[in-house]
Amino acid sequence: MKRVILLTLVLKFVLTGYNFSQTYSSYNSQKDKVENAIKTKGELYFRFAINNKDRINEIGRHLSIDNVKNKVFYFEVYAYASPDEMDYFSKQNIDFELLKHPGDAENIVTTDDLKQITAWDVYPTYPAYVTLMNSFATAYPNLCKIVNIGTTVQGRQLLFAVISDSVQFRKPKPRFMYSSSIHGDETSSYVLMLRLIDTLLSGNGNNVLITNLVKNCEIWINPLANPDGTYHGGDGTVTGAWRYNANSKDINRNFPDPVAGPNPTGTWQPETIAFMNLFNQFNFTLSMNFHGGAEVYNYPWDCKSALHPDDTWFINLGKRWVDTVHQHAPSTYMDDLLGYPNIPGVVNGYAWYTVAGGRQDYMTFFTGGREVTLENSSTKLLPQAQLPTWWEYNHRSFLYYIRESLYGIRGLVTDSVTNVPLKAKVYVVGVNDTTWIYSDSIKGDYHRMINPGTYSLTFTAPNYYPKTVTGITAYKDSAVIYNVKLKSRLTSANNEVSEVKDFNLYQNYPNPFNPVTNIKFDLKENSFVTLKIYDAAGKEVQTLVNSTLNQGQHSLNWNAENFSSGVYFYKITAGNFSDIKKMLYIK
Repeated sequence: MKRVILLTLVLKFVLTGYNFSQTYSSYNSQKDKVENAIKTKGELYFRFAINNKDRINEIGRHLSIDNVKNKVFYFEVYAYASPDEMDYFSKQNIDFELLKHPGDAENIVTTDDLKQITAWDVYPTYPAYVTLMNSFATAYPNLCKIVNIGTTVQGRQLLFAVISDSVQFRKPKPRFMYSSSIHGDETSSYVLMLRLIDTLLSGNGNNVLITNLVKNCEIWINPLANPDGTYHGGDGTVTGAWRYNANSKDINRNFPDPVAGPNPTGTWQPETIAFMNLFNQFNFTLSMNFHGGAEVYNYPWDCKSALHPDDTWFINLGKRWVDTVHQHAPSTYMDDLLGYPNIPGVVNGYAWYTVAGGRQDYMTFFTGGREVTLENSSTKLLPQAQLPTWWEYNHRSFLYYIRESLYGIRGLVTDSVTNVPLKAKVYVVGVNDTTWIYSDSIKGDYHRMINPGTYSLTFTAPNYYPKTVTGITAYKDSAVIYNVKLKSRLTSANNEVSEVKDFNLYQNYPNPFNPVTNIKFDLKENSFVTLKIYDAAGKEVQTLVNSTLNQGQHSLNWNAENFSSGVYFYKITAGNFSDIKKMLYIK
C-alpha cells in the first residue's frame, strides 16, 4: 500500500508539477517588489521551478537563463531579466522568487593603487585597470602589446594583452585566447587574468613552460569583456555590477547562432560587433570564455543536442583541466555533475541547458576555432580575499590549457610555385563539416588539434585545386608537422583559367575588406546568373549580376564605400546551383 501511495504521489508530481508556494510566489503578489527592484537596479535576478525542460528552452529565448539545477523531480532555474524581459515572464503564469542580485555583494574592495592591485587580492577601479594593462606593454615592449578592439555602449575600452616573443610581427604559431567577464557580475576570473598576464611576462626566460608558451604561441588575454556591466555602479567600484551591457542586453546571447540564426536576440551590440570584427580578422586556434555562478567546464554545443564531431577531444581537455584543479583544490571544488558526459566538473552545454547566441558556439561553428566556457566559481562576485586561493586552484590549468594549442596536426599551406602563404580551409575527411579550420592568411600556418589517430585531410582555397592528404598520424601530447602546397587554377604562362568542371563560389578576398573586395565564381556551363549582396538582417542591398554568362571562371569587384561597416552575405544562383558566403566590411 505504501508503494502504491508513493507511486501515486510521484506520478502526480511529474504530471501536474509540485506546489512551490512556500518558496515561490506569483507575479501579482510581488509586483511592487519587482517594480522597486527595476527602479533601483534595472536588472532582475530570480529563480523558479519547472518540470519541463522544453519549457525552459522556450523561456530562455526571451530572457537570460543563468543556471539550471536538476532536482530529480523538477528543475530549479536561475535567470536574469531586463524590464522588457520581465514583462514577458510575468505573462507565463510561473511562480518565482526574486533574489538578491549577485552584483550587490557587500564589502568588496576596489582601489586605484597599482601596488595594492598587483598583490592580486583586490579589484581595480576601471581607470586603474586601463593603466595596468598599458603598463604591461610599457614594461615588456618586446613581449606585449595592448590592443583596443573597440568601445562599449558607454565608451569604455575592450582591451587585449597580446603576448609573444614576436609580438610586433607575425610568426607561424597558434593564436590562443582567454576572455573573462562577458557577464559583468561574474568577476572571479577578472583579476586572475590580470595576474596571468603578469605571470607570463615575468616568467618568460625564468620558467621552462612559460618560456615555451611565449615562444611558440601568440596569446591574447581579455580580462574584461563587459566593462559597462562590471562597472555598472561607477568607474570606482565593482559593487553594483550587473550581467548585461548598458543596453540591457546579454552579450553572450548576442552572437550569430548555428540554430537560431544571425541575430538570435535582435540587434548586435557594440561589444558583439567589436569581438566579431576581431574574430573575422584573425584565426584563433583555441579559446576559453570565463564565467561564474557554477563550477564546471562547459563545451559545445550549447545550441543543439547533436554532439560535436570532436566530442571526445573536448571531453579529454575538460577532464585534464578538472583533474589538474583537483590536485590543488578541495574535492568539492569544480565537481558539479550536470549530465552528459557524467564526469564531475565537465558538461556538454546542451545537456545542461540550451543557449542561443553564445560566443562559444559562434567561435566553434562560424570561425573554425575551438572555444569552451569555464564556470570557475559558484560565487559570481568573488570576495577579493579569495582571489589568491582561486589562483592557486587554477593557474596550472591556465598554462596547461594554452599548451594544448601546440598539439595535433600542424603545418604550412602555400602556393606550389611562388611559396606564398595561403588562407585555406582544412577538413578532416569523413567528418562532419563543422570541424573545419582555417590556415592563417599571413603565414599560412594551420593547427588542427585532434585526438590521437590516423587521418586524411583536405585543403581548399579560392582559385586553387583542392588537395587531400592521407595517412597523417597524430599522437598524444605532440605535434605532427605536415606542410601542403596547392596548385593554382591559373596557368603560370598566360594567366588563363584552366578548364572549369563544376560550379563554385569562392570566398571573397580580401576579407575583411575596405572598401573593395573581389568575388570569384566558376560556371561549368553557360548559365543565367544572379549574384546579390545582402546585409546581416537578410535584406538585399545590391545586385551585382543578373544576366547570362559563359562557361568558365568569372571575377568581379564589389565597392562597399556607400555602405556601413558590418557583416554582409553574397549569394549566387546559376541554374540549379546556389551558394552563399559571408564577408566583413570594416571602415
